[in-house]
Amino acid sequence: MKKNHITLAQLQAFATVAEVGSFTTASEVLGMTQSAVSHSIASLEKELRVSLLDRDRNGIFLTEIGKRVLVQAQEILFRVEQIRQETAAAVGLETGKVRLGSFPSVTARFLPGLLRQFRQHYPGIDVVLLEGTDDEVLEWINSRAVDVGVVALPVEDLETIAIAQDEFLAVVSASHPLAERDRIHIRQLAQDPFIMSKVGCKPIIVKMFRQAKIDPKIQFEAIDLRTIFSMVQEGMGVTIVPEMSLPDNLTGFRILNLEPKRLRRLAFALPSLETASPAVKIFLHQARNWAESQHYLIPEKQNPLARQLEGS
Repeated sequence: MKKNHITLAQLQAFATVAEVGSFTTASEVLGMTQSAVSHSIASLEKELRVSLLDRDRNGIFLTEIGKRVLVQAQEILFRVEQIRQETAAAVGLETGKVRLGSFPSVTARFLPGLLRQFRQHYPGIDVVLLEGTDDEVLEWINSRAVDVGVVALPVEDLETIAIAQDEFLAVVSASHPLAERDRIHIRQLAQDPFIMSKVGCKPIIVKMFRQAKIDPKIQFEAIDLRTIFSMVQEGMGVTIVPEMSLPDNLTGFRILNLEPKRLRRLAFALPSLETASPAVKIFLHQARNWAESQHYLIPEKQNPLARQLEGS
């Protein structure tokens, strides 16, 4: 009697569907037909004799056992990719894949130039970008859904390579009484309705108000920055955002510096540089060099892994 086995193709199909939440998108990512992806996962579930995914009109969800299997599947796929890259490096080839997690402001402002230059220097290394909220990126790093992700420092239990910093700025409507000012103290925003981002920098902004010994009048909370800026533009309140998050079109806004100056420090984070694949090490080395060349000002003391990268 022929015995079936779990295959890497099945694990890859399962992990990809779990990560992107769609059979259609997964088929595009994998270069397979949707029916082939479905067949791979069905075969895996038959082999394991468990249901890994639940499907209903609202989408695709991991079962409890599916969540546990996903962690193991991602670890296996990660190790296989490492083997491929190590053997390629041994014969002088620079190939591989880097799965990169980021949030929108960094994706739009920081990454395009870096990724363009990296592709020119290392055409054999594919960079796959996954965009989400700050919390989602952290979850992806810890679950190994991505190899490396952008984080706002500080973070715990991850190794980090600082890459940039940007300044927190106040944003008011062009008709606001403070619009004629260039610089304000955060206390001057305390009397206005405050529009807070529900993701990303909220803990940092709350801490800024707490340090100033005031409580913001949080009137609205929103996930989408476009919604926040539209509300500010309409005079519904004020907000604070990092510089990279500012819209390209500032019509109807006034951007004010804060006293004292507050900075957001950004870094690439990963579970361990020592166990990272050759492609990831190459990417981090090039990213740090590119950031320095673009004057993002990364003091060496903020890069505890810099010497390791130099030796990679």
